[in-house]
Amino acid sequence: MPFYRLKTGMVHVRGTKLPPPCSAHVLVDGEQPRCMAPSEFLCDGPSAADPRSTCDAALCEAHAHRIAINRHHCPSCHLAHSDAAGQRSLFTSLV
Repeated sequence: MPFYRLKTGMVHVRGTKLPPPCSAHVLVDGEQPRCMAPSEFLCDGPSAADPRSTCDAALCEAHAHRIAINRHHCPSCHLAHSDAAGQRSLFTSLV
């Protein structure tokens, strides 16, 4: 029975087969708690512990970055994926 953060506040929901709350961090009053909105996706980025498995972080629609059809990344995996592309550091090495 998870707690969800909705626009009206924190809500405790009872029932079966409920999705886990979103695990992305948000900025609320200077603090960074978890989003806790009902999740719709799981992160498909590589896991930090085992590169052969996926991150599987629960994500709401607002925090899921769509990479391909039915493939989503959490904000941290999306940033790591963007850094791996090489475009972020393209102009940092110019003198």
